[in-house]
Amino acid sequence: MTKLNVLVCGSTGYIGIELVKILVRHKKVNIKYLCGNNSVGKNISFYDKSLSKKKLPVIRKFKKNLLKEIDVIFSAQPNGEAQKLSKFLLDKNILIDLSADFRLKNKNEYLKWYKIKHSAQKLIKNSIYSLPELKKISSKIKK
Repeated sequence: MTKLNVLVCGSTGYIGIELVKILVRHKKVNIKYLCGNNSVGKNISFYDKSLSKKKLPVIRKFKKNLLKEIDVIFSAQPNGEAQKLSKFLLDKNILIDLSADFRLKNKNEYLKWYKIKHSAQKLIKNSIYSLPELKKISSKIKK
């Protein structure tokens, strides 16, 4: 069975840790890299003891050359960070952003609501915004 190689940016924040807990249970996912800024060199179990028995990589600084080995990048970082990350994507990479960077289709609305100029405006039109709760509801309605 082929597994997807995954990189998680922002792996030590609340959302990042919860994401890692979900991903370690997925049989088709290989967590190849965990990235952070202030946590470089530490194990994720330092932030959540429930992950201590899991075989996970040590946290490292994100570098664009890591993307050569990655299928899916999860960004669990603050607003604005996934936009920066998106500039390094290779054709084979898929970015899943857990912030609001690609939530709004209009760059002016993004500036209005988040007070940050959108730096990856060309990617907005190709992005998909989805809430799992809405997906569940819509799939139930279709049945």
